[in-house]
Amino acid sequence: MFPRTESRVPAPRIVATAQYIPFARSAHPTRTDVSAPLRRRPLDSVMQAVYGDTLRWRDECEPRRGPKTPSLSDELVVAESNLSLSDMALRAARLLYDGASQLPRPDQIIVCSTSFEHDLTLSCAGRLHNELASRRPPFAIGQLQDVSFATALDLTLAMMDADTELNTVLIVAAERWLPPFSRHVGLHTLLADGAAAALVTRHPAPGWRVRGLTICTPAMHNSSSVIATPVDSATLMGAIDKALARAACQATQMDWIVPAKTDNGLLRSIRMHGDLPLERIWLGDDTPGHLCAAHTPARLDSLTRAVSPRDGQHLLIWSTGFHGQVACAILQFCEAPS
Repeated sequence: MFPRTESRVPAPRIVATAQYIPFARSAHPTRTDVSAPLRRRPLDSVMQAVYGDTLRWRDECEPRRGPKTPSLSDELVVAESNLSLSDMALRAARLLYDGASQLPRPDQIIVCSTSFEHDLTLSCAGRLHNELASRRPPFAIGQLQDVSFATALDLTLAMMDADTELNTVLIVAAERWLPPFSRHVGLHTLLADGAAAALVTRHPAPGWRVRGLTICTPAMHNSSSVIATPVDSATLMGAIDKALARAACQATQMDWIVPAKTDNGLLRSIRMHGDLPLERIWLGDDTPGHLCAAHTPARLDSLTRAVSPRDGQHLLIWSTGFHGQVACAILQFCEAPS
């Protein structure tokens, strides 16, 4: 987490969120699974050449899958059939602005994604910058999966802390899985398509203020491997404790606990944290499949719409990557200052 300095300008907060989740549900999204025969298009051969290592990594992953798991192969997953990655990102951003009046336009846009635009000539960040007319050059954060949003949020707060003229940052996360990439990660995870957006601003409006944020990216013995590595429960517990300490909060003060999209084993390990009010874990109506970089902002949007938070209430939300990465944020809902 970047260091912060005391400032007299209003503290930034997340004042608006939105998500675009495709309606299509499929138990066998063959169009986006490299293990299935595909109708070849001219661009597919280019993509397979550019990202050829992915196909070799897939062969490395196959022996580790073990026996077929019925629960995974039969699980529904959200699959977009028409929109590109940048289309979905733009849709989420426009839904955010359509859903609330008088929101400030973005000074800065940050895009989070793990998947790639299928059109190699198109930049998602560049397209959003052009369509939404942000004032500063955009940039993207990727390859940390669900931890990407926390990284973008941490960077946003550091930038706004260092530059008092930076007032509004739009973070947009989007994923769409197309050949040559597979939707399968290990034995328990199917990747879904979707996008979500969050607007961070100093402007007076009700929203979530970040009180504590911790990001852990443990060193791996083989960091270049794409084989999923389980999150260590001790690392997760440490991230939660550090975030609580930075927020100067007790675990019992959390009104909602929103876990990462992960296997039940890690969720059960949270019971080792004696002070967390486990009855306040919020699972919601979760989207089939893992939204990867878009998961955390989508969950934040779903919770905010479902519970109508009040001034002073706290939220603990954590996210995980596929190679042991963990992030934990403590958010406090604040009404608009008078």
